[in-house]
Amino acid sequence: MDFTFIIITTVLIVTLVAPVFSYYAIKKARQKDFKTHKKIQTIVYAFCIAAVLVLELLIRFSGGSGSMFKDSSHADNPVFKTILIAHIIGAVLTYIVWTFLIIKSRRKFQKTLPGKFSVTHKRLGIIVFIGLVYTGVTALIVYLMTLDFV
Repeated sequence: MDFTFIIITTVLIVTLVAPVFSYYAIKKARQKDFKTHKKIQTIVYAFCIAAVLVLELLIRFSGGSGSMFKDSSHADNPVFKTILIAHIIGAVLTYIVWTFLIIKSRRKFQKTLPGKFSVTHKRLGIIVFIGLVYTGVTALIVYLMTLDFV
């Protein structure tokens, strides 16, 4: 089995399970178990960031973004390129909002809970959850097309 295949498959798995664990964390918050919610979200975020960093290093050491899919029969397909770009944009935006939410929430969690930020936290959390689902779905499509499984 190829090292690159192992890495991208592992990153895909992390990306696909992230919304599942995040949903569980959301359920914990709804049950007012904020400490468990915080712990789960922190762990999921850490795994996702680590996975993205490993993937990014792989891409850079392999010769750039095009190197990952250059052997795919979809490499010149405009639909594939559109899905790839949409995946990257969606993932980056999701991770930016998620990072902001975690930093801001950690600061607010120490002071007041629930508080004025709770409404914003909930709304941004929903956006992040939808972004994680979107990122997972588009990552799966990119993965399948890159490896010519579809």
